[in-house]
Amino acid sequence: MSRKNYFISKGMQSKFAGTILLLVFLISVITACNIYVLGTFFLSTNATLSEAQQTESLGVYFFKTFWPRLLLLVLVNVIIVCIVSIMYSHQIAGPAYKLEKSIQRIANGDLTFEIHLRRNDNLKELATAINSMLSKFRQTLANAKTLSSDISSKLDAIGNDGKFTGLAQSAKALNDQIAQFKIEAEEAAPSSNPQKS
Repeated sequence: MSRKNYFISKGMQSKFAGTILLLVFLISVITACNIYVLGTFFLSTNATLSEAQQTESLGVYFFKTFWPRLLLLVLVNVIIVCIVSIMYSHQIAGPAYKLEKSIQRIANGDLTFEIHLRRNDNLKELATAINSMLSKFRQTLANAKTLSSDISSKLDAIGNDGKFTGLAQSAKALNDQIAQFKIEAEEAAPSSNPQKS
């Protein structure tokens, strides 16, 4: 079944398309610079095609004369491509790593945090969705904890009635399950050595 709507997340897709266009523009500029430098060399050299062919092939002549500039050109091109690649991949890899660590924290029962990405990072929509999910989980677990505590206290008030033994065990098991999740941030302990200003 094919997808009909190609704009699923307009913000993220627009940013991605803009980055692709920027890369195409940079490649065009680099290519134009390369052609300009090569053209300048061939126009400024005194050796004509026939002269170069009489002494040695034009390719060998070109590389003998031009190799330092060619090496510099390749080096500059590689550096520009590497910088652009690292900058763009950082905008995806950084948030992806942060989201992975956040999901691991959730799997370990820690619901006390929110994900904060930088202004230029990608995957902000996913971070917002996870933050919303965390908020809902915290609210639901807080309500479940309150209800479970209420049930336990009412069962304690009934006393040692054998009819409610199974219910008391279930309430305790429910409390244990809820206790596995941390829904409130622990307050930082006051520092014993205050910093001197």
